[in-house]
Amino acid sequence: MIVELSGHSLLVFVGIPVLVIAVLALLVFASSIANGPRYRPGLSWWAPPVWINGPTATKPDPANLPELPELNSAPGSTATAATGVARTLGGASASW
Repeated sequence: MIVELSGHSLLVFVGIPVLVIAVLALLVFASSIANGPRYRPGLSWWAPPVWINGPTATKPDPANLPELPELNSAPGSTATAATGVARTLGGASASW
């Protein structure tokens, strides 16, 4: 038995589900479309640095800057004035 589909039944059984899926897909992808491009691993970083709750943008007074510790002969180490112990630099800055 072959069932003939009229234009109305085709609209109800195919058109409405396709419309619902298209609207849901648009709602899901709307935020990523609005945000623009994002960082991809392996590419250079192009966004300006952001320091949340950091110091104000005013320039510091050169007369009130702290003294920097003297460097030891070993590269990548600094001596603290109070203890005289060498300390190796590193951590999140990747400068070890």
